[in-house]
Amino acid sequence: MHIHLAHHRKLLRTKRHELHLPFGAQRFLAILEGLEGGFAVGASVVVGLSFAQPSTHVLLVSAAISILVNGFNSAAVKYSSEHYDDELDGHEKRHALRHYLAPSAIEFFAYFAISFITILPLILIDQRIVAVTVCCLITVVMLFFAGYWRGYLMRLHPLKDGLEMMTLGLCIIAVGATTGYLLHLL
Repeated sequence: MHIHLAHHRKLLRTKRHELHLPFGAQRFLAILEGLEGGFAVGASVVVGLSFAQPSTHVLLVSAAISILVNGFNSAAVKYSSEHYDDELDGHEKRHALRHYLAPSAIEFFAYFAISFITILPLILIDQRIVAVTVCCLITVVMLFFAGYWRGYLMRLHPLKDGLEMMTLGLCIIAVGATTGYLLHLL
């Protein structure tokens, strides 16, 4: 059974091959998805938890747990969505490890590594408000450059992609801040 999207997916695969993306299209997109999620969610968790004013140790442990769980969740979603999409289109890959598991593992490790960059200011800076602010600034700047890089490599609109990724990251941070603030009021 083929869904009407099968033709469009074939066109997308052809375009992906023409772009010559680093690491291959699936792995490149997995790295970008890990970057997006890792930076934004890591900063969001730090900002949200900081409203409860826990000790730096508790904040770091809580952020690390959240980062690991969210990273694994993102990787699992990547695996299942890619696999189920191909099943629905009738183009399931024979080598699931290479086509589904490898990109999801890459996304997890990118997410994990990037998230810990966002919490580094908490380790290096003693003043909590300054550390959280630096965490958010690093996140916003890195998201802009990741989006710009994606747009440049995919021959789209680098500035627009950078601003889009940065704005989405700011929205995720705002959700973390709002949630942390509201829960602190309870």
